[in-house]
This record gives sequence, C-alpha cells and structure tokens, in this order.
Amino acid sequence: KKYHCSICQKGFSRPSSLNTHMYSHTGEKPFKCPHEGCGRHFSVVSNLRRHAKI
Repeated sequence: KKYHCSICQKGFSRPSSLNTHMYSHTGEKPFKCPHEGCGRHFSVVSNLRRHAKI
C-alpha cells in the first residue's frame, strides 16, 4: 500500500482513504446532518448517508 498513517502505520491504496482514516485519530467529524434539529456529525460520509436514510 502506497499511503501510510504517520500515527499507526496502517496502509491505504488511496490518499482519500488515508485522510478519512486520520479522523479516527483526531476525532474530527466534518460531516454534519443537514436535518434541522439533529445536530449529529460523522467522520465518514457514508455513515452520514446511512443516518439520513433512517
């Protein structure tokens, strides 16, 4: 794998996957639910999409 995490050394084939993985170390959750009154945030956009279906 070409891209490695500088914190835990986990490898990824795409830089975008590494960027998403870094949120697990920083605790950052940049994807906010747009539903008024919800206020939930997610570190992975697919988790936001799954949440939106509920």
